[in-house]
Amino acid sequence: MAGPNHLDYRPVSTTGDKSKVAVFLDRDGVICRERDDYVKSIEEFEFLQGALEAIRILTDLKLPIVIVTNQSLIGRGIISDAKLREIHDFMLRVISRNGGRIAGVFYCPHKSGDGCRCRKPSPGLLEEAAREFGLRLNESWFVGDKLTDEQAGQSAGCKTLRIPTNRSSALLRAAGFIEKSLRKSI
Repeated sequence: MAGPNHLDYRPVSTTGDKSKVAVFLDRDGVICRERDDYVKSIEEFEFLQGALEAIRILTDLKLPIVIVTNQSLIGRGIISDAKLREIHDFMLRVISRNGGRIAGVFYCPHKSGDGCRCRKPSPGLLEEAAREFGLRLNESWFVGDKLTDEQAGQSAGCKTLRIPTNRSSALLRAAGFIEKSLRKSI
């Protein structure tokens, strides 16, 4: 079994980010539609309404945006690591074309019960991202749609926002809340 470092993409430069605050986002149910049978291909990846605009708003704050996601379908043999990278490449291209910028994608390939430190609700993915970027987790935000997301964020010391799964514009409202909160503290 692999260790907790499952960095999908090397972090991009965060020049201009003096605060070392980040926004962590879950993927399925927050950025894209969560499917009962999992997202297994580019054709099955469907951005939620408002998600691309939300990521652009967060990008404009000049903070690193990091995606942290459980992807047990790799551990179960449903898709390969290469297929997941293809899906993530597609997601990042579309986000970039719409004015967003993702610093990194961290994922856990393990099944529930494997005992790894990276699978949410454990904070391993957030801690790994914090080491890569030199982030202060206690000032960062985590937006997810599941109790396990909320627990991971809280365990890491992040401020957490739990939004409804697959809800149109939920991430957009969360981004607006984060933006207002951060601007008040400047």
